[in-house]
Amino acid sequence: MKNINTNNFDFLRVVFALTVCFAHIIELSQVEMFQDYIGLFNTRLAINGFFVISGFLIAKSYENSQSLKSYLIKRVRRIVPAYLFVIMFCALFFSVISTYSVGDYFTDGQFWKYLLANLAFQNYIEPCLPGVFSGNYLCAVNGALWTIKIEEAFYLLLPLFYWVAKSKKNKIHIFSVIVYLLSILYFNYFVSVDMYRIAKQLPGALAFFMCGIVLYKNFNFFIKWKHQLILPCLFVFFLEQYVIGTHIFKPLAYSFMVFYLAYNFKVLNNFGKYGDITYGVYIYHFPIIQVCVYYGLFQVCNPFIVSGLVLVLILILATLSWHFLELRYLSKSRKERQRKLLSS
Repeated sequence: MKNINTNNFDFLRVVFALTVCFAHIIELSQVEMFQDYIGLFNTRLAINGFFVISGFLIAKSYENSQSLKSYLIKRVRRIVPAYLFVIMFCALFFSVISTYSVGDYFTDGQFWKYLLANLAFQNYIEPCLPGVFSGNYLCAVNGALWTIKIEEAFYLLLPLFYWVAKSKKNKIHIFSVIVYLLSILYFNYFVSVDMYRIAKQLPGALAFFMCGIVLYKNFNFFIKWKHQLILPCLFVFFLEQYVIGTHIFKPLAYSFMVFYLAYNFKVLNNFGKYGDITYGVYIYHFPIIQVCVYYGLFQVCNPFIVSGLVLVLILILATLSWHFLELRYLSKSRKERQRKLLSS
């Protein structure tokens, strides 16, 4: 596994994050000429790609941690600082654009419900602030945050998975197969009763996380046979995704496709040398787009130019967030790895 850290995961995560970003520009702006392009940006595949990479990297993080406490602290340091910043910033400063007076805004029950729900990673309970974006297509301040609770739940479940697999004297990949099958059954059941919003939550998303774990645990095998496995996986994925519309082997096939892309195209291996901006792009893009919609910029200006400026602003904010907020809370080893990347 000596080459396990030489990969394109940073590049793929940026691609996935920008896919979600572009899809939200199209959806939230409601610009008519954009609607023909929505099919080019599949947010579901992008999010599932995040889950696969997360399963792989978090399993590696857990096994390389000295203790459960060390593992959990690393997860908190990576996720919480920037998350708290975006929640608090929006809650406080969007009072300026609220239709409520400042006094009414901060005393309204919806404000406190929003604040408590989002600080607890339960964005779905109250995604809107009082009088904010009420004239937009959606009132949600940051609709992208629904996946954070799934990530957090997976971080907590991973040590349990390892413990169960060890205590039952089973190898973890056998346990992963069981979890995969249960996840598939859950997902397909709720899709069959037209409840996709529930299907995509846990445990429906666990199949992708577990595939990431299996790819990590069997890294040498999959690296050795990657060129032989990619064509069957491509066939299965396109068959289920675009022909018969099933969801059985697709998570497995798609996960290997992500893995294959990550460990080829060496020119992209140092993509993250100037910073891991993926998280910033993901958590900041939605409120920025919403503000632009609120001020009618997509209607009064050329929507393509506005979209380009929005993208530049998101990338700048994500870069600043990484260097001045996120990086400072990471472990010494992670900071050292970033320095080595920058000097390579």
